[in-house]
Amino acid sequence: MSSDTDTDTEVRPCPQCESPVFDDELYCEECGRRVADEPHVDHTAVPRGPGYRAEHDLGVIAGITDRGTRRNRNEDALAIAAVDGRIVAAVCDGVASTANPDQAARAAADTAFARAEALLHAQHWPRDAQLEELLGEAFDEAQRAVLQVPDDEPDGNDQSPSTTMVVALAAQGHVTVANIGDSRAYWLSTDPSHARVLTVDDSCAQERIAEGIAPEVAYALPDAHVITRWIGGEAESVTPTVVTMDVAEPGLLLVCSDGLWNYFEDPQSLLELIPDWAVSAPIEIARRLTDAALLAGGHDNITVVVVPVDPAPAGHRNGTGGGVGTKE
Repeated sequence: MSSDTDTDTEVRPCPQCESPVFDDELYCEECGRRVADEPHVDHTAVPRGPGYRAEHDLGVIAGITDRGTRRNRNEDALAIAAVDGRIVAAVCDGVASTANPDQAARAAADTAFARAEALLHAQHWPRDAQLEELLGEAFDEAQRAVLQVPDDEPDGNDQSPSTTMVVALAAQGHVTVANIGDSRAYWLSTDPSHARVLTVDDSCAQERIAEGIAPEVAYALPDAHVITRWIGGEAESVTPTVVTMDVAEPGLLLVCSDGLWNYFEDPQSLLELIPDWAVSAPIEIARRLTDAALLAGGHDNITVVVVPVDPAPAGHRNGTGGGVGTKE
């Protein structure tokens, strides 16, 4: 959800709100209106210069955050860690129409991650109700942290800093995700029919889908990508939507900002980008997904976290021990 630019690409006004949009953008960053058709995608690697991309490879989990092709800063943030088969990941996407969205995303990701990271060393993995309570606390703490971000930015927007956030927890055989806004978590399975979006967007499009409007119609409406909930200034509620899942077959937990899914919204389209994911390292999968978004236009910041998850063996309990973590 970035608004700053660093290229000479042609700019035109949005037909709805008249905010500037680039000729390769799919949606207006201010009002969410769709302004272009889907581009052709060439699935090849994209060379990235210094400062454009940060990669975090922990072996069992990997994350990439990329500035994209049209922005002069990255307003996404991620934090990931792994200990003995337990995973914590947070992805945030600063809201471009607010002040200091990069700081808002960073504050939310760090704060929520710090609250959830203790789970990695707990003697026993909590039950669903306990996880939901902990995630609610993590989002409350993230809200307080974002409210401390300065709301004045030279040559920036004057609305209070805000961000989306999705937090994912995985212990062997069990996945829990919580979100506010339109950053997402997907389950991509060895059985393609089981692939699905785990999170529920807080957006105008999703509200209309809930009212019974067909998704293809809802996403084509002018305000489809306007978010209805966020973390930060004037947020009415920061209680996240929480979803849990028991893993029945090997698969990938994918956590991402809309810089990826704006181009590849359907789980099947994501699977088509990584047909050999089952024999690929998480960092390689993350690179291919990020590069695909860049080649599709890369108009926004792109953040991708990839976690292979297997079903739990019968009677298995997650233990504690040494682990690794990283933030960007």
